[in-house]
Amino acid sequence: MSDSIRITSIVILLGLAFFCFQVGVFLLSGHHLRHNSRRTLVMIQFITGFLLLFDAFAYIFRGNPSHIGYYMVRISNYMVFTLNCVLPLFVCFYSTEFIKSELLSFNLFKTPCSAVKNGIPIHLFFVFYISLAGILLTVLNQYIHFFYYFDEGNVYHRSALYPLSVVLGLSPGILTMVMVFQYKKFLQNNVFISLFLYAIFPFGGIILALFFYGFSWINFGYGIGALHLFYSSIKLMELEFYADKKDSVRLSPNYKQVQVIPEMKKRIAKSHLWQGISAVSGGLLAVIIIISITGINIPERTLIIDSPYVRNDRSKPVCITFLRDTEKVWYDNDDYTRAGAQYNGIIYNNMKATIITDWKVTIDVCNDCAIDPGPWNGTFTICDNKMNVRKPHDNDEENIHGSDFYQVTPLKTLGFGCIMYTPVAFTPLQSKIILTYESLLKPLSYIVFDVLLVLISILFIVSVTISFTEGKIIRIEEENRRLEDTVKKRTKELEEEKNRSEELLLNILPAEIAKRLAMDRNVKIADKIENASVLFADIVGFTKITSTLDADTIVGALNSLYSRIDDRAKREGIEKIKTIGDSYMAASGLFGNEAAEKNALAIINFARGMLQDIEDFNATSNIKLFMRIGINSGSLIAGVIGKTKFIYDIWGDTVNVASRMESSGQTSKIHVSEQTMILTKDEVEYSEPVEMEIKGKGVMKTYFLQ
Repeated sequence: MSDSIRITSIVILLGLAFFCFQVGVFLLSGHHLRHNSRRTLVMIQFITGFLLLFDAFAYIFRGNPSHIGYYMVRISNYMVFTLNCVLPLFVCFYSTEFIKSELLSFNLFKTPCSAVKNGIPIHLFFVFYISLAGILLTVLNQYIHFFYYFDEGNVYHRSALYPLSVVLGLSPGILTMVMVFQYKKFLQNNVFISLFLYAIFPFGGIILALFFYGFSWINFGYGIGALHLFYSSIKLMELEFYADKKDSVRLSPNYKQVQVIPEMKKRIAKSHLWQGISAVSGGLLAVIIIISITGINIPERTLIIDSPYVRNDRSKPVCITFLRDTEKVWYDNDDYTRAGAQYNGIIYNNMKATIITDWKVTIDVCNDCAIDPGPWNGTFTICDNKMNVRKPHDNDEENIHGSDFYQVTPLKTLGFGCIMYTPVAFTPLQSKIILTYESLLKPLSYIVFDVLLVLISILFIVSVTISFTEGKIIRIEEENRRLEDTVKKRTKELEEEKNRSEELLLNILPAEIAKRLAMDRNVKIADKIENASVLFADIVGFTKITSTLDADTIVGALNSLYSRIDDRAKREGIEKIKTIGDSYMAASGLFGNEAAEKNALAIINFARGMLQDIEDFNATSNIKLFMRIGINSGSLIAGVIGKTKFIYDIWGDTVNVASRMESSGQTSKIHVSEQTMILTKDEVEYSEPVEMEIKGKGVMKTYFLQ
């Protein structure tokens, strides 16, 4: 890693950490953490700040050989890996609070089953267990070093299983994104976009980290994402809204509630589970495929050999020998103090899945050593009693086979050599050798990796198939439910329309007549009624009243009075026939088989009630109204006439006489015929008979109720 990359990374990390801490303090100001309704966002900011700070320390103390540097570089890298596991959990928890629209308690992790039953997305618990596994593996790494290790120079290096740490960091993010998408209907669009954008930054960092080693891409993404959450929270006006809301359920314009259909809960939960598995397995599969194609860049390593080897040591991942060919030695111009010889070096790659892509070798030599032109498989120079050999690069004259030729493939060797003139006393077996190399891990050479690839591929295919099937079933059931709801809605509307029609018909026609017409609209309604009683009522002096009042007042007064009378008729079983102007017509005994006496008494009682209604009306109205009421009993004809604007009406001599009783009656009195009096004389007290000239009937005996 160059100093410029290192310094740039430190500056960016410290800058992002400062802003995250500043945001966290701002969100926390004025509240204790336990009482702050933005508690989770505060913790995200502080965790991200510490993550970036420790990552900056890891860069600062990288390669520092001091006692403090030794511990700081280890503590910093440990905290970086641990916080990388903790941070996605809090982000998922934060998203869950939006979905549930309430401040959640961390105690829900103690009772996952009951929490899921109460509507907490199951994704949160998968993220929790994955994060917990990552933390435990990070602790084990301090003893086993399968994620990373430190060389003798106190420099951090990735180990072969470093991609597993990437997977453990990637999976919670994928699950959180899946959860946000699945519960999108619970979120307003601005909240959904805010949470979705947060995930893009670290995911982009993960991709960059696989291809470009040097910068702390993933942590850069976390820092930018944390600041994005803060600025988006201001946009959503969360800070103002959440202030001082400590215990109550949070209700905000940014939240919306969605009804969950109970019978669909299990199927939807099952579908969400398989969708989560398919998303995680798909993400892991994509990472594994990328790794298998591109390999994993292993940073530069240094091998220091104080006692050179004469043969390959297979216990070492890389071994190097540098020997003089004893059969190819000659003396320079018969000068036995100086000799020329062929020197052969061999780099042994004992790793079964790692390619040595670049290398350089430094070998201690004595004074007065010189190299003949034409070395092979390397670029040779001598300076300050050290012979430097490096892999030929593209522009070097020694690169005659192409740069890939000089790589050392797994379980293979690469030889290099030269002709060198040295003092006779020089022997390479006493020379210190330093080998520095970079390598590329190709994990497909590991059977464990291949099995893992196959298993994840199978899991991905199975989960996608089940998710697709479950999703199709859910969509079909939802469509069926929508159709059922539509049918129910239309049925209800038709039922309401039918009820309105029937109610309207009942306002026009008696219930019995309406029922007969409903069964057959073409039926002829014409009935002869034997024991009916008919009432006519008319407002006295109505014409004079109308000449002094405006139309609204007159209509309002009539409507108020006749509404009272209509209610009474409905209560007492009297059939209203019609109103004509200020006249009111009603009858009893039109339906049923009641005796004539009972029908006549019912209409008499109704007439008395009418007089009481008029009295009550006058007590509260500025307009004073008075009525004449006439009643007659006997047989009549009843029926419906017409096809449009039809009406139920009654005809006959009984009706005509009742009308004459009203017109010849007295104000606020009930005038009845002799037929009605005979039917009710045992129940009602009448005046002495009054002989009157009745139009069309001659002289008749009539009576007034006392």
